[in-house]
Amino acid sequence: MEKKKINCEVCRNNCEMEVEVDDKEVIDVTGNGCMKGYIFAQTAVSEMSE
Repeated sequence: MEKKKINCEVCRNNCEMEVEVDDKEVIDVTGNGCMKGYIFAQTAVSEMSE
């Protein structure tokens, strides 16, 4: 399992999130202030994997 740190860019909160990834799949997201951040993290990780 790997942990990645990303900054959410969806709203003005700019949450700093930590994403746990296992085999290119998001396992957990912490630090997001809303569900938009969670979705952003999933999208960002899938784009990093390409």
